[in-house]
Amino acid sequence: MTLSGFGKSVRDALTGTIEGTGDVVESTLKVARTTTVGTLQTSREAATEVQGLAADVIKGAIQATNEVGTELGSAVKGSVIGLIQGVGEVTTVTVGVFSDTVRAAIKGSGEVGGDVHSVTRGAVEGALETTKSVGLRAEDVAFSVSQGAIKGASDVGADLGGAARDAIKGTVNGTNEVGGNLVEAVEDSARGLIRSTANVGGDVGSVSRNTVVGAIESAGTVALSLEQTVFSTSRGLIHGVKETGGDLGSAASGAVNGTIVGTAQVGGNVTQALEDTARGLIKGTAEVGGDVGLVGRRAVEGAIAGAKSAGVSAEDAASAVANGAISAAGSFGETTVKTVTNSVTGVISGVRVTVRAPFRDQAS
Repeated sequence: MTLSGFGKSVRDALTGTIEGTGDVVESTLKVARTTTVGTLQTSREAATEVQGLAADVIKGAIQATNEVGTELGSAVKGSVIGLIQGVGEVTTVTVGVFSDTVRAAIKGSGEVGGDVHSVTRGAVEGALETTKSVGLRAEDVAFSVSQGAIKGASDVGADLGGAARDAIKGTVNGTNEVGGNLVEAVEDSARGLIRSTANVGGDVGSVSRNTVVGAIESAGTVALSLEQTVFSTSRGLIHGVKETGGDLGSAASGAVNGTIVGTAQVGGNVTQALEDTARGLIKGTAEVGGDVGLVGRRAVEGAIAGAKSAGVSAEDAASAVANGAISAAGSFGETTVKTVTNSVTGVISGVRVTVRAPFRDQAS
């Protein structure tokens, strides 16, 4: 069976199955798994071209859902789960298989007119829900899956910021389904999203912003606090940017803006969230030997610029970021504290930024 014929068979099988059962995820899972196993066992080409195989599965699933009129995200999720499980029945599933599958799913959706947002979220969520069944941890796969999402979006010319937002939502939901470590998964997903963005020449600031917004939006549905979410996401973003030699300042500004937007949307405490975001940014920067002064300054500037949209005063927003930054700097010695303090206090963008005790004492 050629890969093009494979895609058609998936479409035909799914059309009848979904109509008969109504269970979209389970129906697509079974069809994708069965046909994947059969194809891998008889075709050397398919065994070495997981991306092509995955693209055909997803294109077939999308065409079937278009004909039946069912929910696309669920069909994609089931298809990805079935495909990865099918690969696992024939050969070893590596983290690369997960990344390739998600990338191919998004690329396939672009070729047949599927909604990229639904496909991205469904593919990432399905991939991470499959990890336990193939002997891997969701949090260990989150990095590669997120890279695949950005690469797939880039392949079809989709908005990378939107892809990041959908991908981290899928990461949270998928990791939660298998009982994985949500904090680790969020941090590694953010690292993968921003690293891949830098590699494809995307807008680091936009992806940082959307990654934080998406993480905040999904955190409320699982056992993940706002504090843990913004801290871990911001730290992961910084690590990802540093690994590619990207602009740490843009990542910091984007993360702060995302925190303001996302926290306001869910009705959270914006100033507290900003403080936790700043802690994650400075901790991450210091850990990788980045310019903590630059990151602190850009974070404060971002807070001042975005404060009004959340109904928070520029002074309060800037102060929250400054306090979080200096607090995190305290773990890395007096020199780091002084550098950060000098960069986040005084008059910045026309706003006098002050910090509360005991951080003033540390700066002296």
